[in-house]
Formats: sequence, C-alpha cells, structure tokens
Amino acid sequence: MQTELTQLTRKKLSAASDPVQYARSHAPDIEDIYLDKAAAELPAAFADIFEYPCERWSLRLEALTSAMRDKHSINEHLAKFSQKTEAMSLIDLQELYAQSFDLNPNCALEIGYHLFGEDYKRGAFLANLRETEGDLQLGQDQQLPDYLPVLLRLLAHLEDDELRGSLAGHCVIPGVKKIITAFKGENPYVDLLNAVLAALTQAVNRANDRVPIID
Repeated sequence: MQTELTQLTRKKLSAASDPVQYARSHAPDIEDIYLDKAAAELPAAFADIFEYPCERWSLRLEALTSAMRDKHSINEHLAKFSQKTEAMSLIDLQELYAQSFDLNPNCALEIGYHLFGEDYKRGAFLANLRETEGDLQLGQDQQLPDYLPVLLRLLAHLEDDELRGSLAGHCVIPGVKKIITAFKGENPYVDLLNAVLAALTQAVNRANDRVPIID
C-alpha cells in the first residue's frame, strides 16, 4: 500500500496537469482517447441543467432542448425528461433534485466517488482536478472539483485533446453509467443522465472507434 501511494505521488508530481492518471492507474493498457474542443461543446451544454434548479431552470432546459433538436439520440432522452418535469413546480423540482442526488450517495453527481469510492485515490484525483481547474470559472468554488457540471464545463476549457478525451472516456462516461445503474424505480433524472451520456458518447466517437469503460 505504501509503495503504491509513493508511486501515485510520483506520478502526480511528474504529470500534475493530468487529473485522469488515477482513473487509469489500475488499467495501464487501455487505449488513449482524443476529443477535440469543438466536439466537447456538445456534452458541456448540459452543465447548467445538472445544477440545483433555480428560477432560470426552465429557460435553461428550453435552451438545451433547442440546441439538441437535431441530435436525435440525445433529444429522445431529453424530450422524455422534459415531458416528465414540465408540470412540476420549482419547489417540486428542487425536492426531486435533492432526493435524487444530494440525499442519495449511490447517485451523487461527484464522479470521483463512483470511480474510487472512499479509496485514497479519490483524494489524489480531486487534488489533480483542483490543480487543473485552477482559476477557471467552472462553478467549482461551490462544489467539489469532480462534480458533474464542473467536469462538463472543464471538457470545453481544456487545451489538450488527449487529456480532454481521457477525462471524458475514462472518467465521466463510466461515472455517469454507474449513476444511471444505481437509480431504483422511475426517476426523470435517469432520462437526463441518458441524454448527457449520449452526448458524451457521440462526442468521443467522432474521433475514436470505441469508448473504454472503467468497471
């Protein structure tokens, strides 16, 4: 354990700009993924709608739905989410959000938790993300650096295509899949999660034949 921790620390010192080293450390043979900045704008558009619902929430959903209108596989899930939530009041939406994510650890939006659980590697992952996000205005001042909306925004700000692709393919996509699997029963947010998963997968598949998954 001590040897592994030392090795991870050395990796961090030699690759401080790469927050996905820890997601890949236990599977060194998985292939590299590349994602260009323009393609990353597609999943990044979902960041605001995954925040806690506020007065502008309906406008955010309307704008997102409009932007995804010609993306059939994405819009299909998004339309289901819209239909299930259109009659809900803001208070009801806020309660649904809290019950779905804040009060349900198995479905929390902190991606690192789903990759590492309470393992010390998550701490290293968070530290690397915090360093990478730096002074970027991603909403990380109010949330942990592995919060899904923060990571979606980060994808659109990174300058390194390999780092962006690795973050999306090795971290965000597997994390979102685990959140979806953890939901029990009917929940409108499953449709929204499937929509952003479709957006992430579509963006990554533009430049890659397949999406590696962290089990």
